[in-house]
Amino acid sequence: MLLPRALPAKGLIGICSPAGPVKQDKLERAVRRIERTGYRVKLAPNVFGKHGYLSASDEGRLSDLHQLFLDPEVDAVFCSRGGYGTSRLLEKADATLIADSRKPFLGFSDTTALQWMIYAKTGFVTYTGPLAVEWDDLVSEAACEHAWSVLAQAETGNLFAAFPSESPQRFELLKGRGVLHGVLMPGNLAMITTLCGTPYLPDMQDKILFIEDISESPYRFDRMLFQLRNAGILKKLRGLIVGDFGWDGKEGEYEMQRQCLLDVTRGYSYPIMINLPYGHGRDRLTLPVGGSVAAGFDDTPSLRLLRRDGDAA
Repeated sequence: MLLPRALPAKGLIGICSPAGPVKQDKLERAVRRIERTGYRVKLAPNVFGKHGYLSASDEGRLSDLHQLFLDPEVDAVFCSRGGYGTSRLLEKADATLIADSRKPFLGFSDTTALQWMIYAKTGFVTYTGPLAVEWDDLVSEAACEHAWSVLAQAETGNLFAAFPSESPQRFELLKGRGVLHGVLMPGNLAMITTLCGTPYLPDMQDKILFIEDISESPYRFDRMLFQLRNAGILKKLRGLIVGDFGWDGKEGEYEMQRQCLLDVTRGYSYPIMINLPYGHGRDRLTLPVGGSVAAGFDDTPSLRLLRRDGDAA
């Protein structure tokens, strides 16, 4: 495990678009909000580009990504948005270059593929949380404050306590109980599924998997989870946490997907908790991809980070 450095106060944040195109007005408003917190921002050359359904050619997006990690003035790298297209970069993305920089790298959703590849190749820990454009009031103020705290490695308490109790999230301890110590692997379910059968999927033995996605119908949710079971991934886990899939309010879907989780983990004894604040909603945790955690599977859920900059790996 290789940990990133802590994000310094008033640090310079580089923003690139490794996936789809981002709306310029929204990102510019988000940048102003970030700058009001005291941080400075540097935009990559292709950050506002449009190349079909991508922000730029594969070469252009890779160049932006690599140059921000090489730039000695940049302290952290944020992805502007998710969407689609990050998988096209996996063959040529330089995971060693990124890891050697030890810069905090923040992505979400489609960038799961890139972040899991980096961890698989180097053991470097990145972060999943609010995307740069979402600082334009697309995530809650609590989510932004929580993200800064995690990136600065100042977060010491229960991550699940980051959001107010009136949050509509409907937590449920689905099965099992206990406190698990292990490596957390958070990410987008669809993107994790696409990594099956590739050299970019990390070793999932004894990992704590934390999944999210949006607007997935029960049959697609079922299909993707059984792909993970059939690929031998689910049986290796130490625990499973399911984030915000946007199930609330959709008649019958919650119960169908809840039953799918029970079916797909039949024969596995590890605990499962569901409906935690990690997903495409306004309340979103910032989590380390490959970081060591203590996860409490209980009536009051808990998640604590165990390693920070300077700790022994």
